[in-house]
Amino acid sequence: MPNEPITTLRLAFDPVWSLPVSLLTAVGLVVFVLLTYPRRVRHLPAGWRRTLVGLRVLIALTLAFAILRPELQWTRKSRKAAMLVVLGDSSRSMQTADGPANTTRRAMLVKTLQEAEPTILKLKKEMEVRYFDFDRESRAVEKPDHAAPGEQSAIGFALESILREAQANGLSGIILHSDGAQRALQPHDVDPRAIARRLGELQIPIFPVAYGTTGTTDTSLDLIVEDLLVDPYAFVKKTVPLRAKLRVLGAAGKKLTVRLLVEDPRTREGLKSGEMKVPPTSKNAQPVVFLEPTRNVDVIPVELSYIPDLPGEFKIRVEVVSLEGEIKTANNFRETLLTVRRGGINVAYFDAAWAPEQKWLRLLNATEQVQIDFQPVRGGRQRDLNDIDAELFQRGRYDVYLIGDVPAKVFGSELLKQLVLRVEEGAGLMMIGGNHSFGAGGYAETPLADLLPVAMRASDAVVGDDVDPALRHTDELQLTPTARGLGHYVMRVDSADKNRAAWLALPPLDGANKLRPKNDFVEILATAADPGVPLLLANETGKARVVAFAGNTTWRWATHGFRNVHQRFWRQMIFWLARKEEDQGQSVWVRIDPRNYLPGVPVKLAFGARSPDGIAITDADFDVAVTNPKGERQKLPVLRVGNEFSADFLQNEHAGDYWVSLSARSKAGQLIGDATSRFLVDERDLELDNPAADHALLAELAALTGGSVVAPEQHGAFLERLQKEGLVRREESEVTRKPLWDNWPFLIVFVTLLATEWTIRKLRGLV
Repeated sequence: MPNEPITTLRLAFDPVWSLPVSLLTAVGLVVFVLLTYPRRVRHLPAGWRRTLVGLRVLIALTLAFAILRPELQWTRKSRKAAMLVVLGDSSRSMQTADGPANTTRRAMLVKTLQEAEPTILKLKKEMEVRYFDFDRESRAVEKPDHAAPGEQSAIGFALESILREAQANGLSGIILHSDGAQRALQPHDVDPRAIARRLGELQIPIFPVAYGTTGTTDTSLDLIVEDLLVDPYAFVKKTVPLRAKLRVLGAAGKKLTVRLLVEDPRTREGLKSGEMKVPPTSKNAQPVVFLEPTRNVDVIPVELSYIPDLPGEFKIRVEVVSLEGEIKTANNFRETLLTVRRGGINVAYFDAAWAPEQKWLRLLNATEQVQIDFQPVRGGRQRDLNDIDAELFQRGRYDVYLIGDVPAKVFGSELLKQLVLRVEEGAGLMMIGGNHSFGAGGYAETPLADLLPVAMRASDAVVGDDVDPALRHTDELQLTPTARGLGHYVMRVDSADKNRAAWLALPPLDGANKLRPKNDFVEILATAADPGVPLLLANETGKARVVAFAGNTTWRWATHGFRNVHQRFWRQMIFWLARKEEDQGQSVWVRIDPRNYLPGVPVKLAFGARSPDGIAITDADFDVAVTNPKGERQKLPVLRVGNEFSADFLQNEHAGDYWVSLSARSKAGQLIGDATSRFLVDERDLELDNPAADHALLAELAALTGGSVVAPEQHGAFLERLQKEGLVRREESEVTRKPLWDNWPFLIVFVTLLATEWTIRKLRGLV
């Protein structure tokens, strides 16, 4: 019930500056007049003298009055009945039976309110009490019931809705009955902390009543794959690492199998997914891991990998094999999409384990397209203990082979024959300088002799670790491109006009092998400053591309501030050897980022077309359509902003694969090309995948608004305390201000005083 308003009147000041400064200024004006003005009028009769001094003091006091800016304030205070909102969580997580005697959270909520009904009836006599339920959105109810069917828990969105609706009606507080877990999708995924800060600024407290347990029970068996992380783009024959988290419940001591499955494109029919298969295991690919948790409740990081051998777009899945007794298996896996591009290059690199060059060459593994598998070779007395794996020379295993300071006998005749076959089939081969490379390494009488572009003699072979000075330059050599080499793809480390200078700026090589081209068909791409000292020789016959490099100290470039040139040279060398230097992208492309969505989340498609030389086509006409998991096709309108094309898809309420079909035509109607891509809508149960309560969030909301967390059993006592402490009423103050200086009478008085004083001074001859 509202009370009679109380009105109070007081004199207040709103000074121009701070009150102390304004007071000092006002007093200073009066003192200044009293000290200086009487001397100027001392020759006048006493009556006129007192009149002028009095007028001048009044003027100073008037200015001081204006500086202090006094005003009359009427404050009208009234206490009005407040509104209390009871907001109840009706999402599916409230069906979790983790209360006493397996009572559900929602049942506990209803019981708590029923037990507090007498106190609530008393409150309703003095204030308005309104009930709301919420899941994805909030809605007014007469009384909460046991139903909790909501698919989302949008606490922030519900608080925001209550604030908009009830603020104008005198909202004084919110009692939030919930387990505290925010589980919502856009546009309902509003941060509840942000809304709580606004409520705190308005002095509207939240009093959470917390339900549920914050830990998940360890008696039920459940295996959950979470947070699948993988770069959406990869390259053929480049290792693809995947990371995920496995949440285990009730699985202590059980043997678990986590595996990666990749879609087989050969089994794909039309716009349907292909069969999922486990990729092969290799040295650089681990698609299966075995785990044995030691705790019933645990989160275990999992790392998997595989090497794609075909370009294209593939669905990949990380799954944990279900166990006997596991009731819920829909959360045993996570899926996403991976785009595998051409250009991924696998390199087998054989060199001495101590060779400095290998350390810097292996940095190319940090790039997306190159995978260097270094095979260290022991030297000295342990050289005969080397055992090179024959699988390294299997057909299709590697695109490029690099051989450093390794004698031929380490490989043996049979492996070198296999290497020759791989090179003749199209794999690139490069031999790098060293004490046991080329002729010094005994390669003159091996199957590689016919492939390498240098002349070698059997007599060049050295025994043991001896170094033949007749076969190696010991001076520093400045690698200098030849006229033909300057324009070669391998040697382009800068623009055409700066390329030669860029090479001459590099540190020289620390020695090199003495090489001679085998015949006139060998290209000499680089020499030392003396053009008679060839350093880089290349030969291309049929499918074979072979390079002989006399040096093995390009690492000096990287250590002297030219690491970018070092990496670019070797990257281009590998690309050229693998015949990938002219790889072109598709003429029509579509990009979807991210590749996984939750139901109801809008999907943004970006797409475009390019000419054969890679130039974007900005006037193409696009036809875009999306086919959902039910086979229903929807054509999308194309949006254009500048030279960028996009489309929005909103009808993704079903879980599964959504296929995007794109075609582009020129203005003349000629087909430029087609493209197909897809995205996934995850089949997830936001509410029950992890139904653990989040009491920490509830405590944070209470702290931000000046409220407090209430235990369900203390709810009735809490309501009685609210009534006693006055939350049921809110005090409103209305202040009316009347300035005493900002008006016409004050101005007239001030002008009159100035005019009177001036007139007297004029009559007495002072002006």
